[in-house]
Amino acid sequence: MAGISEIDAIRTIDDALSQITDSASRDRILRWAWQKYASEPLPGERPDMEDSDAARKPQKRREGKSTARKKRKPKSGPTIVKDLNLRPKGKKPFADFIAEKQPSDNQEKCTVAVYYLKHELDQKTVDANHVFTCYKSATWRVPADLENALSLTAHRKGWLDTSDMKDIKLTTHGENLVEHDLPPKLKSSKK
Repeated sequence: MAGISEIDAIRTIDDALSQITDSASRDRILRWAWQKYASEPLPGERPDMEDSDAARKPQKRREGKSTARKKRKPKSGPTIVKDLNLRPKGKKPFADFIAEKQPSDNQEKCTVAVYYLKHELDQKTVDANHVFTCYKSATWRVPADLENALSLTAHRKGWLDTSDMKDIKLTTHGENLVEHDLPPKLKSSKK
């Protein structure tokens, strides 16, 4: 059996409904058709309004979908560590440190922040909140998912160890980057 086109179906429905003069009858027919063929409930209609089998079918589909989905708890972003002093007395301020190292991308910025916290401030443990505080202090644009940016730095570059996000560690490669490779050396142009 060949299907009919959408335009032909609309014309057929229009012709049939145009012949019904009672608006309440026409509304019942439209409600029945909506409940039987629509992919979502009739706007403004409660699921328990009709007792017919056709009315219960869409209801069962909706229930199955809603129970199959898990409601995800919104992930809260990092927060500023209020007692983290990035301008300690007798030590280099974070602003001076980043001016000296000139990190250019998020991977370098994450690594420089962890290095500063571990080596300059002697911070025992560093987490995403500490790095976030450094980003805010430097007025750097914070990545949408800072923990993911830290993980990518660990995975792609090997400069960080993020196996425990509550205690982010700097690797030897990360130390070498900050101590020896930043700021990037300018290539001299010899002719």
